[in-house]
Amino acid sequence: MVVLLFFKRYWIKFLVCVLLGFTLMAIYNSSAGRWDQLSSYCNGSFIGGAALFFIGMLSIVNNFGAFDLASFYFMRKQFDETRKENYGEYVSRRGDERSKSRFGFLPYVIVGFVFIIVGISMFYSRPVA
Repeated sequence: MVVLLFFKRYWIKFLVCVLLGFTLMAIYNSSAGRWDQLSSYCNGSFIGGAALFFIGMLSIVNNFGAFDLASFYFMRKQFDETRKENYGEYVSRRGDERSKSRFGFLPYVIVGFVFIIVGISMFYSRPVA
């Protein structure tokens, strides 16, 4: 039941992650110029999965508030006259916002892990020449 609610809540992120993974695989295949070899698909899916997994890890670090100082600085430069919020208030507000979507990084990690597994399985299933 919890898993279905999770997929229902984050289905757009899952869809975007899958599309991004296939896009990265297509970019690799286009740059390599080899659309007819299994090793190209293997490498492309591994690269797409690794990129998605890395994005997921950056999202985890962001959930802990590692990028709050940089985002506060750039937000302050953009809205200097209209916002009178100090850094402490900003961190507490962002912490409250992050607590509502604490597991938003999981679609990146799950889809990236699936792409990596597919790439590894294609690597071991290819014929030895």
